[in-house]
Amino acid sequence: MKLIKVNCFLILLIFIVESCGNPYEYWDTSKFKFDDSALLDTEAIRLIYSSRGPDYNNDSKYFIHIIAISEKTGDTVNILTTAYNQFNENPNIDETFNFIALDNIISETFLNNMKIVYNNQSKESIKKQILKKISKVARDPNFDDLADNNYPTVIGFIAKITKTNNE
Repeated sequence: MKLIKVNCFLILLIFIVESCGNPYEYWDTSKFKFDDSALLDTEAIRLIYSSRGPDYNNDSKYFIHIIAISEKTGDTVNILTTAYNQFNENPNIDETFNFIALDNIISETFLNNMKIVYNNQSKESIKKQILKKISKVARDPNFDDLADNNYPTVIGFIAKITKTNNE
């Protein structure tokens, strides 16, 4: 009888630990349809979704999946990024951000952290280096109805660019 109680307790404990686990899974990057022309460098966008991730992605082990709408064209685009920014916590659809392309000098900081050679290379060359290093995209299955789509995909970063009075 004591053995049955111990076994029931262990099964219950395993169930609790599993159910409180990390909700994130990963997609392979090959699932996405890459189109570098889908967003222009510094193009204004509004965020509608961010997969976030299981941690702050300090080691750039995976991509964070963002879905945004171009302010210029109205097109919906997937953005894969490694940078975990504050907007990942609570995307505000009323706030405008800017897409930063891989060949923008601002990207150099992020790329250096990933040990990617920048040296004014083409977007395509930088993208190939990144995809050799990172092959998975964070995915929260609870949002697959939105995240599992056929929108064009770009790799880059998100920032807020503000103009000074001199511009």
